[in-house]
Amino acid sequence: MSLSLQKMPQSVDLKDAVLTLVDGGSVNENAADKTPSLFGVTKSFQQDVLADIYQNNISMVIWQRSLGVIAEYAQSLLTLNPTLTVKLQGDSDHMAVLLRRLLPDALGKDEFIDDVSVLVEMFACLFDLDEVGLRLGVLSNAMCPRFHVDKIPCRLVTTYAGAGSEWLHDAHVVRDKLGRGGHVNDHNSGLHEKGRINQLNVGDVAVMKGDTWPTSLGRGVVHRSPSASMEHKRLFLSLDMI
Repeated sequence: MSLSLQKMPQSVDLKDAVLTLVDGGSVNENAADKTPSLFGVTKSFQQDVLADIYQNNISMVIWQRSLGVIAEYAQSLLTLNPTLTVKLQGDSDHMAVLLRRLLPDALGKDEFIDDVSVLVEMFACLFDLDEVGLRLGVLSNAMCPRFHVDKIPCRLVTTYAGAGSEWLHDAHVVRDKLGRGGHVNDHNSGLHEKGRINQLNVGDVAVMKGDTWPTSLGRGVVHRSPSASMEHKRLFLSLDMI
């Protein structure tokens, strides 16, 4: 897909969202001097907040929500299919049919599939996509344990069970330390010495810009997978542009 500024619709009003803009001077004055502005994050209990991803000064939007019966099915998947890995491409109707075949039966299955279908439809509508790439899996280890930036325009992520993805505010990042190999700790792999690690909650739906978003200026959202184990698994969903 080719994402261009000309295709971007007008974003919605921020009145229902909580805008968090972090002052770079309070964390890293040198970094702030080299950068014309800092990217922020919007959070809201209203799903309309997802459209704010088109704001030039916003790097990530978070729809905060609770899962209800969906959470029960998500937890059951960790036991019923602890090695679940699903990769699909298509529209929401196509994916719903396949998921009904692939996922085990348990209380809340229909509601879970309906929820995934809604997210696929929302993501496709948001970016005018005919098809979406989906990954759904049970994770027993950190898929991407180091802080990094995705080399893509945009991605939707949500955690249905277990620990949510970890991320850094733009002002808390030392970008020249990202992606270091070998044994590294938080503060020599991208986190500023005075920075703070943030974490998505179970059920949160986040749309985050990557490095190739037209206005990201090579400063996509820095994030990583949280720790996971056989005793503390995660059920994770991501959606990508096709």
